Amino acid sequence: MSGPKAAYDDLDTTMIAYVGTVGAIITFFLVFAIAALDLSFEKAENVGKVIEVPEINAESILANQAAGLTEYRWIDQNKNIAAIPIDLAMIQVVADEQKKQEKAKTKKP
Repeated sequence: MSGPKAAYDDLDTTMIAYVGTVGAIITFFLVFAIAALDLSFEKAENVGKVIEVPEINAESILANQAAGLTEYRWIDQNKNIAAIPIDLAMIQVVADEQKKQEKAKTKKP
């Protein structure tokens, strides 16, 4: 006698096992491929940001900043905004504040 016949709604366990195994293998290789790709991108960023950093002369940057604080220059000539040396600016701010305080003292409530 032959065994029971498979009904149309029975599960095909061999196909499920096959698809599950193939899916697991593909997932395994995809995970490692993505990890390898990430590692290569990380190495490229490390080379660009850490190893091949252009030399910046800090002394020249400081000299440019000091020159900007000690000379007259236009910030926006169309709007008539100019920069003055920092020493003169500090003197002018102190003088303006002294005038405001004198004006406030002479005002009577």
